[in-house]
Amino acid sequence: MTRIALEHLHKTYPRQAAPALERLSLEVEAHTLMALLGPSGSGKSTILKLIAGIEDPDQGDICFDGQSILRIPAHRRGAVLMFQKAYLFPFLSVADNIAFGLRAKGVNKATIQTEVQRMLDLVGLPEMAHRRPAQLSGGEQQRIALARALVVQPQVLMLDEPFSSLDPAVRQNLQEAVRRIQRELGITTILVTHDRSEALAMADQVALIEQGTLVAHAPPQQLYERPPHRQAARQMGIDTFLTGRVTGTTLQSQFGPLTVSETPGHGGEALYAIRPEHLRLGHEPGAHSLPVTVQSQIYRGDHVEVQVSLGETVLRVRTNEACWSNGKRVFLHLPPEHLFLLKLPGS
Repeated sequence: MTRIALEHLHKTYPRQAAPALERLSLEVEAHTLMALLGPSGSGKSTILKLIAGIEDPDQGDICFDGQSILRIPAHRRGAVLMFQKAYLFPFLSVADNIAFGLRAKGVNKATIQTEVQRMLDLVGLPEMAHRRPAQLSGGEQQRIALARALVVQPQVLMLDEPFSSLDPAVRQNLQEAVRRIQRELGITTILVTHDRSEALAMADQVALIEQGTLVAHAPPQQLYERPPHRQAARQMGIDTFLTGRVTGTTLQSQFGPLTVSETPGHGGEALYAIRPEHLRLGHEPGAHSLPVTVQSQIYRGDHVEVQVSLGETVLRVRTNEACWSNGKRVFLHLPPEHLFLLKLPGS
């Protein structure tokens, strides 16, 4: 399958002051699924449009297996883009929707019939060939759209938030189906999403995109547990940061002295972070604790989010206990083994 290299891509749309992409470079290895994660308007969909040939970059290059594709017409690039909506032809049957691309290529009838049924089996809808799109649920329509994209055997599959309008249970089932199919076929895939859990669950690599630039990219677990710097950490749901000088194993932070197990190995300022689920609340002080005041608690089903104030700073703690009264003075424990170093700006 295809290895994709985006090289210093720059794109500015008419009547927009800020560029949609600003000298962005990124590599997607063959056979892998890369998730582009970031807020709306960050440039994620623009990347897909440039690869598909819907838009042209102002500067930079896009290469498949080391060869530039910019001079290749969109219909010959072998890159298929699947949108948020299925966009099935309402007047055609499911089978005819899937077969559309093959008929456009002049494939013979017997092969089309075989390939359509193979795709229906692959997406888990083997009995749906004769139905019309209006007879399908939203999740089923997206599965048929996926089958239509895959039947032409593209080099690259691009998914632009294809699950965002689906119910949670349907969404999860379709995520799992897409991941299974992608691994089975080994097709190089790029998924655009603003859902962090979706990116972490589906991708081999996650690229964080913000304001048209690449913030960071790494395997999901690494990016979640050890983001490289503050900007990436914020996108990974972290908002507890501590700065100060480290002497031995003591960080003289803005909140007071704390013990750390990881040290920078040099003098000067250091920046640490800790995930909200690694923070602990208690009624008694400890060696690695700070006095805080409970502001609120929010029940989120699988956990309780407690917001506490530390001076003028509000921190989020993820816990399983819903027993913290608003206004109560408690102690926030920061286990040293969960405090990790971040890169300082400019380092």
